[in-house]
Order: sequence, then C-alpha cells, then structure tokens
Amino acid sequence: MRAAWLGVVLAGAVALAGCTPAPPGPPVVVLFPGSEGDVWGASAEVLRDELAGDGYAVEVRFSGDDIPEQLGQLRDALEATPAAIVIAPVDPTAIAAELAASDEPTVAVISYDRLVLDAPEVDYFATFDHAQSGRLQAQALLDGLGFADPDSASRAGYPVELIAGSADDPAAQSAFAGALEVLGPYLAGGAIVVPSERTDLERAAVLRGDPDIAAERVAELLDDGVPLAGVLSPSDAMSAAIAEVLDARGMEVVTAGGATETPTPTPSPTPTSTGAPDPDAEEPDPDDAPLRVVLTGGGSTLDGARAVAGGTQTATVYEDPRELARAVAGMVREVVRGSSPTLTQGVTTDNGAREIPTMLLEPVAVTTRQEAARLLG
Repeated sequence: MRAAWLGVVLAGAVALAGCTPAPPGPPVVVLFPGSEGDVWGASAEVLRDELAGDGYAVEVRFSGDDIPEQLGQLRDALEATPAAIVIAPVDPTAIAAELAASDEPTVAVISYDRLVLDAPEVDYFATFDHAQSGRLQAQALLDGLGFADPDSASRAGYPVELIAGSADDPAAQSAFAGALEVLGPYLAGGAIVVPSERTDLERAAVLRGDPDIAAERVAELLDDGVPLAGVLSPSDAMSAAIAEVLDARGMEVVTAGGATETPTPTPSPTPTSTGAPDPDAEEPDPDDAPLRVVLTGGGSTLDGARAVAGGTQTATVYEDPRELARAVAGMVREVVRGSSPTLTQGVTTDNGAREIPTMLLEPVAVTTRQEAARLLG
C-alpha cells in the first residue's frame, strides 16, 4: 500500500462500529493486542493523545490474543479507508492475507513493534533495536561477573545459563544474536561456560517467553549441582521467576553495580551472653557463604527497574513503550502530510515479501540502583 498518503482529508469517513466518535480530521486506526489495562493500553493512550492533539481522528481497538478478532478489526479498518493503519499483530503471519485482499491502495500501513510478515503492503516498521538490547544484557552479565574484556578474564570458567525468548519471535532472535556478539569471545576463551550447552537459539529459546519454563530450567541446573554464576535472561518476567528460585535455595543476586567477586567481609567472632567473644565458637566456613548469581533482564515495563532498585535483579534493559508511541505518532503525521517519515538511515527489515524501511529506537541499560531510581522517579 502506498506509504505517502497525499494529505487528502477524508471528510465524512466511516467511523468504526463500537468506537467513540472522533474529531473530523484524517482518520487513523490503531490495532493492538492486549487491552487498555496493560502495556499495549498505555502505548495506545500515548499514541492517541499525540495524534488527537493535532486533530486526527484516532480509533483504537484491542484484540487480546485473539487472532480472528484482530483480523476482523483489520477488515473493518480497511473498509473504512483511513489515512493510516498502525498495527501490532497478534500473529505476524496471519495479517498478510487480509492486506492482500484489500483493493485500497491509499492506506499507509505501519507495523508497530512486531513486524507483519509476508506482506508487501506494509510500508514502514517501527520498533526497538532488539539486537542492541541483547548486547546490553550480555555486557551487564559480563560486568556483574567482573570481566572488563576477554583478555582480563583470568578467572576462567564461570558457569552461566543463556536464556532466549520464543524462537519464532523476530525480536527474540535479534536479541539473542546481539548477546552472542558480545559473549562470543568469552565463550571461545573459556572465561564463561554453559554447562547446559544451550548456546544456540534453538536450545536456549523459551516458548512464548514463559517465566515458569525459564525458572524450571534454572532450578534443574541447580538441583544437578551446577554452581551457576550468572543467568542471561532477556525478560524481566522470566528474571522475576528465576529470582524466586534462587531465593528459595538461599542464593543471592548480585546487586546492581556489584560483581561476583566482591570481597566478603570477615565475620566477627560469635559473642557470648556477656558480650565477650566465645572461644569455643566454630569459625564460619567461607564455603558456606551464599552463592551469588548475576541476573539480567529486559522489557517494556518498569518491573525490571523496580527489581534492580530492590536488589533482586542485577540489571535490566528498558524499552520505553511511550517513546515508541511518540515516534510512531510522528511517522503518521509525516505520512499523512505527504512526506517520507523519519526512519533509521540505511536500516530495512526483511518481512519475507520485501525490505521494509525501519525506525529503530535505542533501548536503555539500567545497571545501577541510581539509574533505576531515576527511571522510577
């Protein structure tokens, strides 16, 4: 579908059934999964406010995880011939047939956060740089382990577990590839080892990013006696479940800004009831000190920042959904006015039908409690 809608104001356009009447400006339809009460709802609110403030008639519909529901919404939207459709697909592969069936060439289609696959009708794609998110998570893991660079890794052999999101999720694919870019030299040199041997996406992936599966994987390694020093987790939800497993086993998470080999204070002698040291008290065994584990995370909610601030997660990588919504609102304005939208120069994404011009937003690493507090404040 044509990206540059020539600025024609579609006066009298049909409003979608069941939606609140919108201003009489260029109509824009937003089709999101989820609901008003989750992160998709928060993103939609920003997008609606940004565009409605300029007089755009913004219609937002949510479909939960219901693929047929979203397809029906898309069919209705195409029949209403809006200036633009912004869509985050429930199923990236299910949208193409509906777009191909439409004979409306003037509707600009912007794929939001999740790329619509196998559809040449998609004009633009906006998302975060998920490969950079993976790089930042990997670097946070290495920093927590105390590695400055591969050559400084004299303390070789730290056992870690690598966890990826769902293997069929392009974002998860990019994030894991980015993480391996950073971890590759440390794996090759033996500075870190992966006892489970899950070093490729197929084996590291967790179906649908299920936190319970991620937690079970870590629990099994610990039950097998693996002294894990770190867990590369791409998701704050998975990290929260893993943190519960560690806590249940008396293990600690390396706090933000800390490192695995932070010196442990020498314990004071055990006092007697009179306050004097007990000469018969048994000296604590250093080997009995709690194992400390580096735990990364990432996501589009503030849960990770709260975990970092609370000491139950070493670091997170935040992808601010409000920033993505503002960026896409800007793209819509430019498209409707007849100009090419702002994109990341030279970046396209293959959706299986063609290379889609893409805007990539930068994620933010949160690696100290101070950074977490600023984000939460």
